Amino acid sequence: MKSRSYRSSSILPSCWGYSLIEVLIAVTIFTSMVMLAMVALNQGLGQYKRLMKEGIDFRRYASTFWLHQSASGMLKYLVSDINNRQFPYFRCSYDGVVSYVSVSPLSSNVPVVVWIVREKLNSSGLSALTYYELPVYAKKYDDIDHDYVSSDYKKGSSFVILQDVTDVRIEGYVMDTVTKLWQWLSDYDAKDGNMLPTSIRISYKRGGKKATIFLNIPTNKSIRPDTSVI
Repeated sequence: MKSRSYRSSSILPSCWGYSLIEVLIAVTIFTSMVMLAMVALNQGLGQYKRLMKEGIDFRRYASTFWLHQSASGMLKYLVSDINNRQFPYFRCSYDGVVSYVSVSPLSSNVPVVVWIVREKLNSSGLSALTYYELPVYAKKYDDIDHDYVSSDYKKGSSFVILQDVTDVRIEGYVMDTVTKLWQWLSDYDAKDGNMLPTSIRISYKRGGKKATIFLNIPTNKSIRPDTSVI
């Protein structure tokens, strides 16, 4: 009887792979998902930027509105010096500060002393223009001056009018005490001129572009510049 011999054959594991079509389909799906994600991200960023811009524009509008309200409420508030000489309070200086008394406060029910101050932000040369106010009560000229020198004016309410600007210049349209002519002056004290300005002009640059804010002061409506003077 013949014996049947069996050959031992090694069983190799099957190696399964992906076909070219499957790879292309996977790449296409993945690319589509990435593109959709990028579109959604761009749309989200676009909406965020629009909302931020609208918010910034609204804050800028609100700050400008309050600034005009404050200037239009400027009061011919009489202060006295150490000699008990009385005169309306208003100061404007070369260092970018204007101060006056207003009956249109930001966050109180009493007249306030207002300071509009140019402040350096950093070494880049950029500045901010900030509004400050404190209740005036019955302060004298030296009391208001002390509030500024001691920086006590910063303890009251405030808001930023302009930010990241350069070449800020604040001027009042007043009668020069020497020439008796109406002109824009960066250095004026009602202590000397004995009258308030008719307007305030704030000029500045942002992004290399010049801009100006005009603030009318109705307190002096009865006082008009000489029409013969340009």
